[in-house]
Amino acid sequence: MVRRLLVILAIATSAIADEASTAARFELLREDPLMLRRFLEQMPKGGDLHQHLSGAVYAETYIALAAKDNLCIDLDALIYESCAADGNAAAAAQALTDTNLYAKILDALSMRQFRGTEKSGHDHFFATFGRFSAATRNHASEMLTEVVARFARENVDYIESLWGQDLGSARSLGRKVQPGASFADMRAYLLQNGAAEVVAASRKTIDDAETHLRKTLGCSSATPQPGCESTVRYLFETHRAFPREQLFAELLIGFELAKADSRVVGLNTVQPEDYYASMTGFDELMSMIAYLRPLYPGVPVSLHAGELANGLVPPEGMQNHVRDSVLIARAERIGHGVDIARERDALDLLRTMSRRPVAVEVCLTSNDVILGVRGKQHPLRFYLRNDVPVVLATDDPGVARNDMTTEWQRAVEEHGATYAELKRFARNSIQYSFIEGESLWNDRRYESMNGGCRDEMAASCTAFIDANTKARVQMRLERRLREFENSELR
Repeated sequence: MVRRLLVILAIATSAIADEASTAARFELLREDPLMLRRFLEQMPKGGDLHQHLSGAVYAETYIALAAKDNLCIDLDALIYESCAADGNAAAAAQALTDTNLYAKILDALSMRQFRGTEKSGHDHFFATFGRFSAATRNHASEMLTEVVARFARENVDYIESLWGQDLGSARSLGRKVQPGASFADMRAYLLQNGAAEVVAASRKTIDDAETHLRKTLGCSSATPQPGCESTVRYLFETHRAFPREQLFAELLIGFELAKADSRVVGLNTVQPEDYYASMTGFDELMSMIAYLRPLYPGVPVSLHAGELANGLVPPEGMQNHVRDSVLIARAERIGHGVDIARERDALDLLRTMSRRPVAVEVCLTSNDVILGVRGKQHPLRFYLRNDVPVVLATDDPGVARNDMTTEWQRAVEEHGATYAELKRFARNSIQYSFIEGESLWNDRRYESMNGGCRDEMAASCTAFIDANTKARVQMRLERRLREFENSELR
């Protein structure tokens, strides 16, 4: 017994020393952008909890998929469409042999080379989704495979990917709902008229995507590619600017799907927060979620809120979106939260977020290119000073032409993040994930492990990890962090 305690103490002491030496090495690289990039790329980063699948795919892939599907490109609007459409169009495949057209399409489908002389970053960013939408149809499998493999190559082992696994079926179902019906009547109608079929089809879509991913990456072969050891979960995408009945149908299907399939761990809302429908329908969205949540008590919610900046909406439009998402919708996480300092009773709200706790998904590149908010104007430090859990996320890395390592480098270069803070961001990304099972940790400071795992070799720890997926992913991160802290920079 005494010997085991001495071994545990030695391991703990060694871990502290390794972390200190790694932190010292990190500080030496802080002013060297290229070596800092190498360091951060190799560091295990946990997970990405805020990533839109369609926005995470690079435009080069959409050109290839459009050519594969024999789509055409509207040469004026640079939108993919059926070749039966009238107008100034060309086969998408033409871009594969026309260098100028290829470059023009890349710029139209992403923030590549965006200069902002004729339109804002906000408008160009959100316009890209409509341009490549046709190229995403029937290609969720290829898209997911690309994204999981890319994240794995930069040591991101867990992903909550946000997309519509129903492929638009919930929206179609919502069109059949009686306009103006009560929440209860809408739910009853949807459950009796096709919700189960939409859920079943959505689960098959996930099955097909995961089968394709494992086959493409050779996960059963002797030489599996990066991504095979990753853990992937899904958030169901709902559209807050859609008509009332369609939005409710999507919310209901999202809750039903998460209830039926453990791989779907929650839901979220998408579309620009400053859209007229998003702003005027915000209160009812909160009411819809507040109505549905007690009916699905095991299903968590993350909400885009506070993705607003000065001048984008009137000042009063930035006073309550984060607040109501936390207090009315009871969101477990907030996406962006950029306007937090303008929220009503902001410090009281931050105390609530810290106490509950409600994590914030910080997307530095996205907030820069869409909102023009960067550096000291960004509330990252404001959240940290008020002890609100922070995770770093990519949002739409394909559209923004970035990756997770870029987000971490921005946190260091623009916000002075320390190695200890980066390590906490990594741990937060699993601790505040919606993945099933109990946490490895007893406390928010990551000082005490659960399930007898102070001794990782104990039978009780092994049993605990086997029974709890979250704990298993967290233990993998801890072991990878130890390996990183004991390795040489390559």
